[in-house]
This record gives sequence, C-alpha cells and structure tokens, in this order.
Amino acid sequence: MCVDSALPHLDRPFDYAVPDTLIEKVAVGSRVRVRFAGRLVSGVVTALSDSSDFEGSLAPIHSSAGTASFTPQAIAFAGAVARRYGGSLWDVLRLMAPPRVAAVESREWGVVSPDDALLAAAADALEPAAAALGLPTAELARGARLVWDAIPAQDRSHGLPIDALLAPAVRLAAQGQSAIVVLPDARAVAAAVGALLRQGLSRWSTRSGGQFTVLQADDGAQTRYASYLAAMHGEARLVIGTRAAILQPVPALGLVVLWDDGAPIYDEPHAPYPHARTLAAMRTDETGAGTLIASYAPSVDAMALVAHGWAERAVADRAVARELTPLIDPMDGERRTVEGASGWHWMPGSVWRRARAALDRGPVGIVVPRAGYVRATACARCDTWAECPACGGALRKDGATAPLRCGDCGAEHPDWHCPECHAQATKQLRQGVERIAEQVHAMAGDTPVAVSAGAVGTLADGSVTEGFVVATPAALPAVDGGYACIVIVGADTPAGGALGAELQALRWWLGIAALARPRGAGGEVIAVGDLPPAVRSALVGWGAGEAAVDAYAERADLGLPPNRRAIRLWGEPPVITLATSVPVEGERIERHRDVTVLPAPDGVTLLATRRVAGALVDALRARQQELSRSGEGELRMRVDAPLEVR
Repeated sequence: MCVDSALPHLDRPFDYAVPDTLIEKVAVGSRVRVRFAGRLVSGVVTALSDSSDFEGSLAPIHSSAGTASFTPQAIAFAGAVARRYGGSLWDVLRLMAPPRVAAVESREWGVVSPDDALLAAAADALEPAAAALGLPTAELARGARLVWDAIPAQDRSHGLPIDALLAPAVRLAAQGQSAIVVLPDARAVAAAVGALLRQGLSRWSTRSGGQFTVLQADDGAQTRYASYLAAMHGEARLVIGTRAAILQPVPALGLVVLWDDGAPIYDEPHAPYPHARTLAAMRTDETGAGTLIASYAPSVDAMALVAHGWAERAVADRAVARELTPLIDPMDGERRTVEGASGWHWMPGSVWRRARAALDRGPVGIVVPRAGYVRATACARCDTWAECPACGGALRKDGATAPLRCGDCGAEHPDWHCPECHAQATKQLRQGVERIAEQVHAMAGDTPVAVSAGAVGTLADGSVTEGFVVATPAALPAVDGGYACIVIVGADTPAGGALGAELQALRWWLGIAALARPRGAGGEVIAVGDLPPAVRSALVGWGAGEAAVDAYAERADLGLPPNRRAIRLWGEPPVITLATSVPVEGERIERHRDVTVLPAPDGVTLLATRRVAGALVDALRARQQELSRSGEGELRMRVDAPLEVR
C-alpha cells in the first residue's frame, strides 16, 4: 500500500488486511481509504499477497473504489519516475490519474474495441501530409526515436503541422497499438481533434465509444476520468492531451508524440516536478515504443538526446523548407537609423507601409511581446525611471486614464513626482499589447483591428478574415491561408537574460512565423529589434535546430545542463552540510570529482555528470528521509531544476 503522506520517510509500502467484504473490490491499482496515524487517508494498492512480514495485527482497509485506477505497469513506471526525480510514489500517482468519480466506475470497462478499418483509412489520408514535410512515419512505426525540425504545412489553418504529427500515431493505433500525442495547450488539442474528426474518426464517449480520447483540464471531472479509464483499458488507442497525458497508462504503447517540447508549460509545477520530455523518453525506454519530439525550434534538451545517441534528428529538405516558410526580414538598429526618426518608432514608417500594402493580400498580424497597457514609465522631463517609493518596483499604467501603479506591490501613485527634477508628467517606455492596439486603431483608419490577448480574450483560429490582428505571441490566431504579413514589435525583448533565453526567443518567433503564408504566396515576417546574431541567423534561415545543436556544444564545454543535471537543495545551513556530506561512490558529494557545488539562495545547486546523477539522487533522497524520520531538519530537493546563468 502507498499512502498519502507529505513526509519523505513515509514514502514506503505499508501492509493492510483486505476484509472479506472488500475481497471482490480490492485489486492492484485500487484507490482505497485506510486508517493511518489515527486518521483516514487515501492510498493505492501496489501489490496483493497471502502473507505479510509485519509482526502484529494488520489494520483493515476501510473502503475501496469499485474499479482500479492504475495498472501494475503504471505503478511500476510511477516508481521509476519517483526515483529519478527524488520524489514520492504518491506524488507521481497523484499526477498520473485524475480524481476519481464513482459514477464512472460502475461501467464495465475493456469490452469495446476501436474500429481498425476507420483508423487505417484515416492514416492513409494523413500520411501524405507527413511525407510532404519530410517526416519518416514508417521509421516511427518501427520504434524510431526522432527529434524533428518541423516546418509549417501548406495548410496554415493552425499553428502546427497537425496532420503530419497525427499520421504516425493514427497508423500505430490502426495496427492495434496505443499512441499518445501530447500538445501544449487547448488550442493545439482543438486542432488535433478537428483534424481527426475531418478524417471520420470520433471522440470517445461513454455512450458511443470512439477511436480517440482527449485528456485536458478544460473537461469536467466525470469526462476526464472516464476518458482516462477508456485509454487505460484500450477502448480508445489514440490519446490526445496536454501535459498530464504523458503519464496516461495504456496497453501496448507504440508511439509517443510531443509537440513543442521547449514550451514552459511542459515543466510540471507540482512535486516531483517531472518534465514531459523526460517522461516521454522514460516511457520509450520502458516499452520500446517510438518517440517523436517535434518543434519549429527544438530545445537544447531535445538536441542533447541526439548528442547522447538516444535519438536521431529528422530535418526537411532545404528546398522544401524554403518553399513552405515565409520571408523573414529583421529590422535592426542600423536599418532604423538609416530610415531616420521614423525608424525608431515602435512601428517604423517603412514597416507600416509594407503592412498596409499587405492588407490587399490578406490579414496582417502585429505581435507585441508584452501584455497589458504600459509596463514601465519614466519622467517626461529627465528620463528618470518611475519607481515605486515603497518597494522600488516599476510604475505602470493599466489604461489611458488609470493612475500609475506599482507592478510589484500593487500600490497606486496618482501624485507621483520625479525624485530628480520633481516633474509630474511621465512618458511610456514599455508599451503592452493593449496600448499598441489603441495606436493601431488610430493609424488604421477604417481598416478593422482585432485584439487577441489573455486579458481581453483570445480569438479562435479562423475567426479573422481581414484587417489587422494585434496580439501577444501565444494569442495570435491562425487565419485561413496564413497571414500576408506579420510584424513582430520589440522582437529583441525575450532574447536576453537567463540561460536559454535566445532559444526561447527563436521558439516564440518561429511559432509566429509559421502562421504567415509561404513566401511564394507573398508571406513575410518583419522582426523589429536588435536580435543577437545567433537568433537573427537562425530566424532568417529557419535553422533553430542548428542553433540548439550549437547551444548544447557550448554548454557541454562549460559543464552546464543538459550536459550535466542540476539538483537544487533548500534547507538550513546545517541541513545543507549534512546533505552535501553524503557519500556517493565512496566520496562525499562536496568533494566528488563529478559534482560541482554552486551556492544558491537558501541552499546550493549541484551540477552532476549523467554518469553519477542517479546514484546522487538516491543518496540525497535517503538523507532526506533520514532527516524527516529524526526531525533534525527539512531538506527540500528538485532534480533537473532550472538554472539561471547571467
């Protein structure tokens, strides 16, 4: 039995007796309630036996769900994930399965099979889309592990080449195996569902069954749990979902597809903080399934899998890539200076003229990297930054008539005066999407202007047919045929800062560029801002994969992740000392030749070679459990923690 407990030393099996009244209900994987430390807690049955090594009388299970929520294989995999991340089995099981709904469990499971003929016909229809983009679906069907430098499909109705991504998954499902397609958000899931419905497949439901099931947080508790059980029992072999879908138990896993692995959403925010990409690799290692990690801008971690020999890289033919991608034109400081004063406006005059001319060909997108209205202000007289007198945070505006407000503490400062020259007037420095949209309205005359952003509402794909669309990067909707022109305002904004910021900038802008029509149809993307040379080159040549390869080589030389693994420890100084004195391979961690100890706020960060990382995590987990048992202090740990290098 695995019980729900936050204490590390209680992350171990406990034996309970199965009363006669529950013998027919309790199975491996059943969710149960048991008495533990004087109170009723939740648990999961991990094994059944006729005997116990416990000396004494076993407490009975109090109650049990009617249907098991986990398979034995799923429990074993959860244990492997917990060990890799230095976490508890309970935490991983909690991430794996949705909350149970008793009404769903009354159904008889595993008695409906998908229609193989329908799946095969859909695969036949989808595979040409994959072939056109250079994706080797036949290799994936044979268990290949691929990192794909994706290019946009000819059909620009969505922001991703959804037919190509689905083709190998549907083919494996038609052959009797399960396939999991993991997507970053609800918009991508909707694109996948729409593509499958167009091929005559149906989404699984309790009433009619279906060929594919969907797992996403937007669904209600009953729908989500029913879909989970349907996939676990093989009633729908094709699973489409967001981050949590990567842990979905399925029979005979044949393929895992992960789109846009560099998206921050794939970093699980709950303990033990597993990343979807790592889980995909672990599932492949466990089952021998194929893996497709695809993105317009593959992450450095994905390229590390190639460098380590775990995966192979798939790249489209350069001529095909050039044909299907738009013309990308960076507008840097040198060109803005040549243009004169108008060149340094947020929308340079020459860029505005090109955008206006493009309206004759189709919609024009204007992408603003900052949300909100005005994110920072300064004194209009002497240029001193406007800062909060209380905490020093930047003062912003939430609307044209709104008072200045601190972005950190939220305090309003309607009577702010410059501490240097005492002037009260301010000017706008960092304009957000709402302020830019106001100006576009004023500049565009009678041309329609739509706004898409989280705060004001995100427009659906296909909802815009003409005019301007002003949007934040993740909110720009796809339009039929693709945008005639996309202008990226402040393209240099996300390209500086922490480790990997340049690759994240590439990921943003190539994802945006994929929404523009091909260059042969007049599609163009204008990036306004001074981009780092590596970003500029990769953006113009649609070569983010090469940039990630170069970034990995640089990090390998410096001994930085993902060449090494980062393990973050938090605790009081005596606790950190006890942790770093743990022996690994006969050497204390702090002196180990394969471990670098870096100071960090409230603890340390350990950079360990991959050779020793597993043993290091095991040793730290054991010390964490010892400290928990003795009450000497709390040691917190995060494996593969983000590492900031500035």
